[in-house]
Amino acid sequence: MHRDVQQALAALDAATGGLSVGQVARPVPGRWSIAEILEHLALAFRYSEETADRIVASGEARARSPRPFEWFARTLVIDIGYFPRAKAPDGARPSGRIPPERAVETTRGALVAMDDALARAAARFGERTPLFNHPYFAGLNADQWRRFHWRHTVHHMRQVRERSRA
Repeated sequence: MHRDVQQALAALDAATGGLSVGQVARPVPGRWSIAEILEHLALAFRYSEETADRIVASGEARARSPRPFEWFARTLVIDIGYFPRAKAPDGARPSGRIPPERAVETTRGALVAMDDALARAAARFGERTPLFNHPYFAGLNADQWRRFHWRHTVHHMRQVRERSRA
């Protein structure tokens, strides 16, 4: 398992360990609940897994080079770790499809499955080849995708800790 995925799993486990189903399911007015945050992450991981598997099956990586603003945003988030407030892409918005009692387990499984799919894609196209586009950053290679998902997980685990203390 890639080191960034290990760190994402550790952050997920540290923030969610010991939470009750009630805490996970508790609504937060005007914000996502812990269950919704976890669903959002699971959906993002699944998107990357499914897209990586699709490009491997097709034999063609489909990524474009970043424009200057995309390069700057990518550097800010992936390399520096600053996560600005941004609207989640449509496919990563929670809708209650994952029951709160399965949210942590589902999110962990999706993260591991994503890592496996990115490993297959990197083996097929090379570690440095941009594989597919991120909605805000353009094409990312396997390491960049893993680093993004680690940073994204850490960002949302801060929110989980805040909500679990409330």
